[in-house]
Amino acid sequence: MKKKMKLRISAVMLSIVLACTMVITPSAFTARQVSAEESKDTEVNVSKMNRLEKWALVMGTLENDNDKVISNDTAAMYIALCYAGNGQETVKADEFCQEIRNNFNFESFNETVLANVRDNEFFSYDQTTKQVTIKKLSKKPTEECTYIGDNENADGTRTMYGVWTDSNSAAGTKRETTYVALDLDQENRIISYRTLSSDDVDLTVDFYETDDDGNNIRSYESNGKVFIPFEQKAEVSYYITIIDRKNEQTVQFDEYDLVGNIFELSLSSDNDNIAEIYDGADAVYTGNEKGSTEITYELKSVKSGNVVFTDTLPCTVYSLSIESGNIFGNYVLPDESREATANLEGYDGPVVYEWSVNDGIMEKSNEKTCRITAPSNPVNTKILLRVLADDGNVGTSKETVIGETEKDLTVANCDLSFSYRKFVGDSSVEATGDTLKVGEAYWFSLDGASFAWDYENGNHTFYTLDFNLNGTSLTATDEEKNLSNDLMSIGIGAGGGYPNRIIKVNQSGTLTITGKIYRDGKLFRETAARTFKVEGNEVNPSEPTKPSEPTTPSQPATTTSTKKPTQPTVSVKTTKLKSAKNAKGKKLVVKWKKNTAGNGYQIQYSTSKKFAKGNKTKTISKNKTTSCTIKKLKKKKTYYVRIRTYKKVSGKTYYSEWSSVKKVKIKK
Repeated sequence: MKKKMKLRISAVMLSIVLACTMVITPSAFTARQVSAEESKDTEVNVSKMNRLEKWALVMGTLENDNDKVISNDTAAMYIALCYAGNGQETVKADEFCQEIRNNFNFESFNETVLANVRDNEFFSYDQTTKQVTIKKLSKKPTEECTYIGDNENADGTRTMYGVWTDSNSAAGTKRETTYVALDLDQENRIISYRTLSSDDVDLTVDFYETDDDGNNIRSYESNGKVFIPFEQKAEVSYYITIIDRKNEQTVQFDEYDLVGNIFELSLSSDNDNIAEIYDGADAVYTGNEKGSTEITYELKSVKSGNVVFTDTLPCTVYSLSIESGNIFGNYVLPDESREATANLEGYDGPVVYEWSVNDGIMEKSNEKTCRITAPSNPVNTKILLRVLADDGNVGTSKETVIGETEKDLTVANCDLSFSYRKFVGDSSVEATGDTLKVGEAYWFSLDGASFAWDYENGNHTFYTLDFNLNGTSLTATDEEKNLSNDLMSIGIGAGGGYPNRIIKVNQSGTLTITGKIYRDGKLFRETAARTFKVEGNEVNPSEPTKPSEPTTPSQPATTTSTKKPTQPTVSVKTTKLKSAKNAKGKKLVVKWKKNTAGNGYQIQYSTSKKFAKGNKTKTISKNKTTSCTIKKLKKKKTYYVRIRTYKKVSGKTYYSEWSSVKKVKIKK
């Protein structure tokens, strides 16, 4: 969000310029930091002031604006103030004059000039003893001058920039600010000072998404409004841009360039249910609701608390998705057409849709529902969607982008085949050939039949797996249940990305297997029958043995690859841990990305970095829940938090891998 920072032109701008650039001989003076407590109308503690504040103090004591210029008088006052900060009460006149010549490049400043400096609050000069007496001061002005940064120019000169603020302005209101620039030559001597046009100074506050490495990958701000996807967070940063027309250059200072963390950006939300901001956080978290609210930000001086700038931004938390295919993917045949529909929630205004496809033909590209015709050859492509506010600015530099999303589109031929594995104990090994053994368990997979092909079937089954032994059949469908007769038993599958079943035959003979899949409730593809010879003596019917499941299974494949799975598993997708923040009352607020692949979540927290001991676990039974609060923690302790998903299948519970770990110190 870019805003103009209005300038308040004042004669005091001279003071910031010199304050920014004053170079005092190290042996004579020591620059020190100032405390925010030093603004009381008591004796001024100059020793804790930096150079900017010292010069501002000199300017603040002068009533006539015409006196607020670089002159013999103001230079002498500033040097006296520097001596006061160093604790000196008297200074020899020749030494005093030399410091003025060093810092102001006043080569002709001598004791005669010193004697003509007017009476002031900073020092007095006795021509008889040739001594300067340093005075104590009792009042500090409310205006504060803050150094922003400097830039080295191409000719070797240097330009410094600063900003004035005033603590007398009412709290929570916009403060007018004065921005100035000071030009120094190669020897650090003042060349000129100047004000900057209000059109040449911008404050930009950016709300953006980051990747796992913290890199900015896209902005959530558009045309003065913020749009954050639901269940995401927006990192926030700021920078000041100065167009320096004298030096014909643009200078930018971001929050990392600004020396000593001199500014602080604070945020607040009008509705925490939509957009939530934790104490001290430099990010906006989405709440439990979608909709619109307002985010207020203030840029403050860390030292004094003076507000440099404040403004309010409209903020919308929304969800945007493409409805096409199913949760497993979006598969089509070459040259086949498929509709895709935009689903936008949280934004109520009129919108414009912009559809595109990386490879293929797009129709109705500006409607809510578009139509894509796939290319003639198998390929992996993407459907792209951009939604803009219909405010009359679409297609211009002022267009408002609400959000963008994409969805994979896989163009494939859907070739089906069977593969199988043999169980050895609780694990399985790849099997070959066409001979099976009576009493042994086998795992058959219908390769190529990705569940992404399950399209518009309604209540009709997506697949059938027909097992015919000696003329007697058992047919498995997508209703996962165990089947059996006197000749064989069929158990439910164990993941792997394709329809599959575990079978054990109890009688020798001939086993024929056929697989079919359906779309739109009609037969779509079927395999040729595959025949196996079953050898061995008849055994009593029993349920097929199912392998034990690993506690950290891998994600099932959802492509049309015919690569055989290495081991049947019930796969559970890992949940992404978004944040873990300390809240008041020794609480820990944990947020994660919704994961409907499982039944619920387990949150584990510990004071052990490696979760070696003292672990505590909190179970969340609803997969639509995306946050929880952990209470009764110990203050000043550091906790480590992680989350995993669980899924229940046939009475057994399976877990995903643990998420990455968040580290939180309980400070309040």
